[in-house]
Amino acid sequence: MLLVSHYLLSATPIDFPKESVVLRINVAWIKDKKELLALLGKIKHDVYLDYPQGRSKPPKPKMTLGETIAVAHQFPHIKYFAVSNVEDPKAIFAIKSKLPAHIEVVPKIETRLGVKNMQTIIRKLRTKYVMLDKEDLYIDVNRNSKAFEKLVANARKKAYLEGVNILELHGVVFLPYKRVISKNDLKIKSIMS
Repeated sequence: MLLVSHYLLSATPIDFPKESVVLRINVAWIKDKKELLALLGKIKHDVYLDYPQGRSKPPKPKMTLGETIAVAHQFPHIKYFAVSNVEDPKAIFAIKSKLPAHIEVVPKIETRLGVKNMQTIIRKLRTKYVMLDKEDLYIDVNRNSKAFEKLVANARKKAYLEGVNILELHGVVFLPYKRVISKNDLKIKSIMS
């Protein structure tokens, strides 16, 4: 699976083939249900809807998990539903039971406890994919490089032993920030100068 942020559709001239690309929508960056519904109505690709449960850093989701699950029922092209900070097999299975059967639940592993429970999580969900958020995992181990590297290797091994694919970030696209400056922004800047 090649997972691509939905922002690249509007920000670049790249034509992503529907057959090989799944578009990721991170609910943390969506302002409300109306915006999500409009976005999903425009997208023709398969969708990986990513719900940032338990997110402590900004942006935090404005939609609840329940609202996001309800939206998932409305769009058959949502093929994947990721949930952040998965540590408990029973809790993620409870989320899976609320989703349509055609949606693959993808647990996002971001903590030491998540890695420890990874095999049980995979078996409970019968999933084909696990996402490893290495940045948050690194923070969870207090930036201890040795502990981090050991956990990443352990997560990869567990995914391999369970026959699932582990999704990891392999690159980033940087684009110029386009911002419309209002007169108020200019006034604030001139006052601060």
